Amino acid sequence: MARLYLLIVLCGIVALTQARSQDIESKNHCPKGWTQLDKYCYIFQRDPRSFLDAEKVCNLLHGNLVSINSLKEHALVVELIREGAGEVVDTWIGLHDAIEEDHFVWTDGEIVNFRNFGASQPNNNGVGVEADCVEIEADDELWDDDECSDENPFVCIRPVEKKKDDCH
Repeated sequence: MARLYLLIVLCGIVALTQARSQDIESKNHCPKGWTQLDKYCYIFQRDPRSFLDAEKVCNLLHGNLVSINSLKEHALVVELIREGAGEVVDTWIGLHDAIEEDHFVWTDGEIVNFRNFGASQPNNNGVGVEADCVEIEADDELWDDDECSDENPFVCIRPVEKKKDDCH
């Protein structure tokens, strides 16, 4: 009887350990069509929109225009653009200085701790117009500011989805 009890306890421990490791791996995931990097999901939207309309579409998808906080994340976004459009095209990201000139903020409220502007950027589109919204530029894959009313494809970001425990 003691051996049976020990066997049941041992099997229970093994099952819990396996379930816990699978649970950790499967709890966080992205919806179909999205790409996961760490705790975020990303998707390229090829339908050109103004910056504001692009943000609205991302909001409908439970996210925001992408905030980029590292070179690794930037590389992923550029690759999503390349895969989605067949080449790198001017693409909105969620950075703007529409509230206060030269004070850039992300639409999702992330702290701006990484910048990847091209040489002599941002420059208000080089002609002194109000170019308050940031895009990844096709020619050098770096950031520049452009008029928010321009229509570009865009990349959305959202947190990974967390699966609910079956026991709760």
